[in-house]
Amino acid sequence: MHVFAADKTADVRPNDDMYKITLQEAMNMALEGNIELQEQRKNLGISQNDIKKANALKNPQFQSNLLMGPIARGNSSQVGISLPVEIAKRGARKNAAKAGQIYTENKIKDYEFKLKLRIRTAYFNLLVAKSDLKIMEERKELLQDLYDIAKNKSKKSENYEIDLLQADMKLKKQLIQINKAKANVKTAQYNFNRVLNLENNLTLYDSVEDSLFDQVFVSQLNLPSYEELENAAFKNRYDIKMAEAKILKAQKDITVATRQRVPDLYLSGGYAFAHDGTSGAYVGAGIDLPSLYMYNPEIKNAKLEYEKAQLEYNSILNITKNIIHTNYDKFIIAQENVAHYREILDESNKILKLSKQRYKKGKTSLTSLIVVEHAHQELLNEYIEAMGIYYNAYIALLQEVCIDNFTIVVDL
Repeated sequence: MHVFAADKTADVRPNDDMYKITLQEAMNMALEGNIELQEQRKNLGISQNDIKKANALKNPQFQSNLLMGPIARGNSSQVGISLPVEIAKRGARKNAAKAGQIYTENKIKDYEFKLKLRIRTAYFNLLVAKSDLKIMEERKELLQDLYDIAKNKSKKSENYEIDLLQADMKLKKQLIQINKAKANVKTAQYNFNRVLNLENNLTLYDSVEDSLFDQVFVSQLNLPSYEELENAAFKNRYDIKMAEAKILKAQKDITVATRQRVPDLYLSGGYAFAHDGTSGAYVGAGIDLPSLYMYNPEIKNAKLEYEKAQLEYNSILNITKNIIHTNYDKFIIAQENVAHYREILDESNKILKLSKQRYKKGKTSLTSLIVVEHAHQELLNEYIEAMGIYYNAYIALLQEVCIDNFTIVVDL
């Protein structure tokens, strides 16, 4: 189940150069055109070339032995080629390079997934800023109403001038807060586009939703059980797959280091000729004996790297279990708090409406109404904060389980 808005065709905002896009559209665009991601994907080509390099044959050597002077009368000169032949080494190097490519592939996938999480966060932060602005603008409308009510009251009333000045000050101060909120929205929009980081793109993208009060964006999430999330994490997490690939490569590197003890051959042959005109051919062979140096440090280091890789893998598993459990509990609590705040907001709206009517009828003071209005605004801010904790807990769970939504876990 996706928590973001349903797909819409990107449209241009009136009198603006920004395109509104959904969260899913933003992630798709980044997976296709994000510059940093394109840089990461270059590593796959490097890994593929490393496999070819590991499987390379040794280049032959051109050799010549041209004798000059009297010695050439009784000995032959030679021109030929010497070919080094590695024994039991190329295959081991190639297998190690293949394991390295598996690591690179999962590292790129991990980067893609984390990029989508960064986009989710930037998109959400943009909605937070727009929600704050919406609260400010709605408060301005209320303060404008209060000012109009105070202005239209009888000038003979006892607190007419005080109420009017107080309402005017609150209204003007609110205009300052609105300007600050607009600046925060602009900053959030630029941050969102910076995370997208699309190449040669001058378009400024904006979210489809106008605020977090749009229930379509963050709806009730059916959270799977902890056991389901843990199993999904062990199956999907790219850092676990990367750790497994690192163990595999470390095993292959031990083989590569050990195979260096296997002697290599040198085969040679060519044309031989003497000073007196006699000619023929020659063949030769040699062997590279690892007798003075047995590559013990390389083998020991390879084994130590293998042990390190195993420890890293076990550490990731242990930490994953702990963090999933922690984030699971945080999500449950945050989800309950958001539900409570929604109920309280409905009640607060009713209180504010009734208080406004009472002030209009002269049954309460402006100061009392402003206190009620201020409490309502604080409640709205608390709701936005609770939504932030709720959504961040949701993103944290997605990150630990390495999935795009909870439905994927249920379908596994």
